[in-house]
Amino acid sequence: MMIPDWHMIIHPLELYGVLTIAGSCLLYVFVLHVKVRALTHRARNERENLESRLAQVAEALERIQSHEARAERPSPAPGQALNLNKRGQVLRMRRRGESMETIAGALGIPRNEVDLLLKVHRMAIEHVEKSADTLPA
Repeated sequence: MMIPDWHMIIHPLELYGVLTIAGSCLLYVFVLHVKVRALTHRARNERENLESRLAQVAEALERIQSHEARAERPSPAPGQALNLNKRGQVLRMRRRGESMETIAGALGIPRNEVDLLLKVHRMAIEHVEKSADTLPA
């Protein structure tokens, strides 16, 4: 018995079909490779963009925190005299209709101190008015 030649066993159309399928698979793998590289490149760009924006936000937060730290003034220690500037601020804020709690919070002084300043101011005005009434005309 004679073994047939392999050229005769595999028909040329079958060979071309197998080569076509293998070529299609290779082309598909190449296209997938190109798409994965494009996705990787896009993801890298987005990550870099996100990192730069995150750094900007961190810098802005740091600036805000340092600004707030500079803006915070320590409240005067008990027994420490209140400066005239704060007295003027209390009177101005009260004239604008601010509540005592708001004034105390904004200036960093106790509420009872705001109340005392307003009482002293009223008494001073009354004293001036009484003095003006007693003066000879």
